[in-house]
Amino acid sequence: AIYLLAASTLGVEPSRCVVVEDSAIGLAAAKGAGMKCIVTKSGYTADEDFLNADAVFDFIGDPPEERFDLAFCGSLLEKQYVS
Repeated sequence: AIYLLAASTLGVEPSRCVVVEDSAIGLAAAKGAGMKCIVTKSGYTADEDFLNADAVFDFIGDPPEERFDLAFCGSLLEKQYVS
């Protein structure tokens, strides 16, 4: 519900949002809201199932992971999935 509230407050369609999460619960919330989700693992969640994530990084920090930038996030929004 918090992700849908954020999208509504910003006036953005959920399908145009990219969430950064670190847990399977957060991933499920983002996907349930119809948003793309990037997962960065933490020491507490490294063994969780992130198969539904649009991307998984072992570390996002300073300096940032080479592939993780605004262009990468934008590319996730352009992908179309057929089920």
